[in-house]
Amino acid sequence: MRLFIIFLSVTNAFIIIYGPQPILPIFMKDFGVSMSTASLSISLTIFGIVLSSLFLAVFSDKWDRKKVVLLSNVILIIPSAALFFTHSFFWLLVFRFFQGTLITGVTTILMTYASEEFPKKKKGMVLATYVSATLAGGLLGRILCGFIVGYFNWAAFFLVTTIMTVSISLLIYFYLSDSTQQVKTGKQDFKDHFKNLPLLSVFFIGFSHFFSFVGFFNYLPFYASQAPFHYSVAQTSLLYLTYIWGIVSSIITGMVSNKYGRRGTIACGHLVGAVGILITLIPSPYTLIIGASILTLGQFCSQSSATAYITDVVTHSKGAATSLYQCFFYLGGSLGAWLPGILWRHFNWSGVVFSSLSFILLALCSNYFLGGKKVHSSPTKHSVQV
Repeated sequence: MRLFIIFLSVTNAFIIIYGPQPILPIFMKDFGVSMSTASLSISLTIFGIVLSSLFLAVFSDKWDRKKVVLLSNVILIIPSAALFFTHSFFWLLVFRFFQGTLITGVTTILMTYASEEFPKKKKGMVLATYVSATLAGGLLGRILCGFIVGYFNWAAFFLVTTIMTVSISLLIYFYLSDSTQQVKTGKQDFKDHFKNLPLLSVFFIGFSHFFSFVGFFNYLPFYASQAPFHYSVAQTSLLYLTYIWGIVSSIITGMVSNKYGRRGTIACGHLVGAVGILITLIPSPYTLIIGASILTLGQFCSQSSATAYITDVVTHSKGAATSLYQCFFYLGGSLGAWLPGILWRHFNWSGVVFSSLSFILLALCSNYFLGGKKVHSSPTKHSVQV
């Protein structure tokens, strides 16, 4: 039951984050804004996650995990409902940012909860399930939004997410068991985490591969609406069905990385993802689907392994370390949702491809040069090799 509630909660959070992605061109038309400005409806939500992740990095090991998750879900109902009524793009961005600041209390804390509350031998599979939930949310959100807008309007999507958040809050309150393995500490000084080179490598990896992934899929609707595709909003939302490959990838990776090692699995995922991005330069509906599928396979292979690798190399203050990872991860996503739009003005889709591949290269360099170093087992001088 705990794992089921974790899956539903994280799925709902990612539906909220990425659901509006297929309708960015509609935001451009309805509010009369530019492509990069419309993309702020995604970017600012992710940036809200970044800021609140920094806050949780200091306090997350002090507060009870279940209470933080429950409170975050309950307050999340407010901006979700407000989005249904707003007619101003400015207020839409304000409420989307507010959603992002609250979503961290769900995703980050549940990641830590999952790593603590299940047996160590099941850690890879449990965290792979968590990552599968992020993938399921991204997939369902985009498809759900595309079809709701096709039959109603974009405001109806936010009404649906409000109802879902209310329902999940009730599930958490009544059925999510209290954290029994949490070691509560006071306010954290997380500077030690930046001296942990393998952990630092995961921070950069998370930043880089999420920049590439969000950049690719954020501008995919604009690319798909052009020649030779000319996709409608509903057709574009179906492109996100390629996320199904990520579910397969996450489950398999959970077993493979436990057996063959996290860093090698992370690197393989990045290389596979790079191939997928390159394929989309061939202007064909088939290569667009194939490339997106291959990228998703690689992305969630890397993400599942990186998530598990954090708990391998962190020796204390796990909540703070997870929050910092989320901060880097979503900072990459926030920039990925916005920065490629500037390159688009001059290079169209080729600019998005170039920026995505550049950050995949940064992830590979971080893995090679920082990963595998010595990890301090505590704030003392004892260390182990990973």
